[in-house]
Amino acid sequence: MSADLQVGGESGSGLPDGLHCLHLDQTTREGASLRLKSVRGHVEGVLKMLDDPSVYCVDVLKQLSAVQGAVRKVTESVLRSHIRDHVVTAAERGDADVIVDELMEALKYRS
Repeated sequence: MSADLQVGGESGSGLPDGLHCLHLDQTTREGASLRLKSVRGHVEGVLKMLDDPSVYCVDVLKQLSAVQGAVRKVTESVLRSHIRDHVVTAAERGDADVIVDELMEALKYRS
């Protein structure tokens, strides 16, 4: 997914000339950043658990599931933002085919 498309399609995106850059909105970026910082702390906690030879495997699995859930929420937030801010408005910008192709590519990597 190209969140940084340049004016005039110079990024190789195929956008028609004169279109403005598309970026991830600030609110979504900030929320994703905060959540991922939390995930980082959670992963560090799991690593500490693994240093303990007495750790119970099910406890590790629970923590890993929590990490996966948090990352999934970031993915959904970014995807929702892309759909709301770029996919929905693609026809009026004249880049619908490019944006739909990007969306289809991005959906391949969704967990």
